[in-house]
Amino acid sequence: DGGFENDRKAFSEMILGKDGSWHLPLTHDDPLQPLYRGPPLPLAVLQAAGIVADADGTYESTDPMIMAQACRLMAAWKLAGNGMNVAKFAARGGPQGSKNPRKSFGAELADPYAKPDDAVLSSVDEALRVIFFALKATDQEIPNEELVAMLKNAVPAVQVSGVVSSLAYLRDRIGVPRDLPLAAGRYLRAYLNWGIDALR
Repeated sequence: DGGFENDRKAFSEMILGKDGSWHLPLTHDDPLQPLYRGPPLPLAVLQAAGIVADADGTYESTDPMIMAQACRLMAAWKLAGNGMNVAKFAARGGPQGSKNPRKSFGAELADPYAKPDDAVLSSVDEALRVIFFALKATDQEIPNEELVAMLKNAVPAVQVSGVVSSLAYLRDRIGVPRDLPLAAGRYLRAYLNWGIDALR
């Protein structure tokens, strides 16, 4: 393996979030995929946040707190802008989701014909609404107990397992850069994991 086997394992765990990198609090940068050597978010988002490139075209000197806020707000905007469609997609991960006969694909996580679990759909939608509020609360590095209580109150006890599996289904299928740039996508994954951990 040319002496890179340990690196390969570490990189694989980072990419798949198995090293804790998909949990709060997030590090400012990604050690495997540096985020700020070019525009980490669409220019319109950066401009709206008052973030300006350095003289060399990078964003490496931007205040980490301001950058984190911009990334979180973009993830929140994307989640809210597609609301019910995101909930339907996530609910495919419920106990009765993805049961319909459908084509199979070579990509392990590709499941374009799967149907949602209608029994958990409304609770998944409610959970995602709370995750939106948590993303939007940019004064908090980690959601406070009020948001934890809001999330728990939004999901009936009998549906916790189905909502947790739905949130995990969504987390594992966030496409970068198809759905979000990595800088924002990593926050959405981390806040989904926050929701999963808070409900368990």
